[in-house]
Amino acid sequence: MSKRVCVIGGGISGLNVSYGLKAGGADVTLLEKNSSVGGNIKTEFRDGFLFEYGPNTALASRELLELINGLGISDQVAAPNPNAKKRYILRNGKLVDLPSSIFGLIGNKAFSAKAKLRLLKEPLIRTRAPENESISAFFERRLGKEIVDYAVDPFISGIYAGDPQKLSIRLAFPKLFEMEKDFGSLLKGAVFGRKDKSSKLPKNTPRSVTFKKGMQTLTDALSDNLTGNIRLGAGVEKIFKTGPQKFRVRSGVGEEEYDAVVICTPAHSAAGLIEDLDASLAEELLGIYYPPIAVVATAFKHGDVKFDPEGFGFLVPGIERRNILGSLWTSSVFENRAPKGYHLFTTFIGGSRNTALAADDDDGLLRIAFDELDSILGLTCKPEFTMVKKWEKAIPQYNIGYGSVLKAIETFESNNFGMFFCSNFYKGISVSDCIKNSFATAQAVLGRLSE
Repeated sequence: MSKRVCVIGGGISGLNVSYGLKAGGADVTLLEKNSSVGGNIKTEFRDGFLFEYGPNTALASRELLELINGLGISDQVAAPNPNAKKRYILRNGKLVDLPSSIFGLIGNKAFSAKAKLRLLKEPLIRTRAPENESISAFFERRLGKEIVDYAVDPFISGIYAGDPQKLSIRLAFPKLFEMEKDFGSLLKGAVFGRKDKSSKLPKNTPRSVTFKKGMQTLTDALSDNLTGNIRLGAGVEKIFKTGPQKFRVRSGVGEEEYDAVVICTPAHSAAGLIEDLDASLAEELLGIYYPPIAVVATAFKHGDVKFDPEGFGFLVPGIERRNILGSLWTSSVFENRAPKGYHLFTTFIGGSRNTALAADDDDGLLRIAFDELDSILGLTCKPEFTMVKKWEKAIPQYNIGYGSVLKAIETFESNNFGMFFCSNFYKGISVSDCIKNSFATAQAVLGRLSE
């Protein structure tokens, strides 16, 4: 295939779209404005510690495992420590185990007898979610307010860093929305729902995966595969539509013509690229909210932490009124993240809950992280190692009303034959979502080019 495709943006979506297009025979050029690709996925080694700027893991999926095998990096995969399955929430200032499933709530000490009785009534709730129901309203209607406050709220902070009163259940968690619609109950859906056999994973596949040398292993492997196809320092300035399925792209490295264009940038960047083609969609994209998040790494000697951090980490419900969203016990979950004898914690500050805190300077953020960890875990000295990464625009929020964005994107792609969107503001925010969607987008582009 001699058709030329321009992919704009070198995050995980752009890299994987390019990988799929190249495998399908297209002539791909990936334009990235920065000096390196990878987007939010970046791993740093320092003083024997491994620190992730962005995601620490990716949810295991068929598409992810196929990509790993295709890139030849299966031997570099690292599963989380099986002994670190415990997840905690903070309740009344103390850490308590959080159950791993909806059924585990029944025998769990984190919730009151009243909350458990309310849970047992869930199959009897006959109401259905309206199209614009929030996550908070959905779960309060089905499971009660205590479950929302101490399970749903911290869970949403851990995934979206978002506000469950604003996020749409239908758009942020479509499977749960459909489960209620099909079975009238989350419990019934969990028991009787049909499993998607096409996405079934091999036996003993861990729920999530990372790599021995960090998540950047994945993006580096994609980058190596695309040697010769990537142009760095190539920020796109303008896209011109020059004819039926013909586009001219002007960037920092020149101006060239393509048969298809795939936009894989964050929403606010995408808005500037298509403003002249569709001002209405550009306005919708600018309206997508990305809360700020600060990621703070601190390390302590084992003897300087009173609470034994044997587990995945903990999340903080908003009702606890603390200054952090939670903390990942990085060295307990993954091997080779810290020198022997040290605990490495990755603590998250900001999000929709505390936007102002994320803007603090590094010293202020380190102070917040230390004070909160000291209060919760008990620390006897200052950290031996620290690192801070601030994301001014972290995770796109699929808030109520977000459906208008999706409709506008579909209309744009229909009216601009040969242009596509593939980014975490569209059809899923996780690394695995991005990989699945980028493979699907690559196939759609190849199909379009062959027409």
